[in-house]
Amino acid sequence: MSLADRIARVLAPHLGAQSADVVSRHMCAKFGVEESASPEQMVQLTEFLRRGLVAYVGNDKAKELAAECAKLGGS
Repeated sequence: MSLADRIARVLAPHLGAQSADVVSRHMCAKFGVEESASPEQMVQLTEFLRRGLVAYVGNDKAKELAAECAKLGGS
């Protein structure tokens, strides 16, 4: 399972499956990651994600989801 797929699974309950899939694939393409990411890439990717999620789920939940996605990077 790709990193984009794993991130989409985390986001789907909050954004819907289609939106979560599009967001996760866009982010992974933007940061040039497929199966896993370096720690530096994950910091950038999850900060980008957190900022985007604030409008949809609020600041606290955005931080929580970004942190959960950050754990997926080295899997």
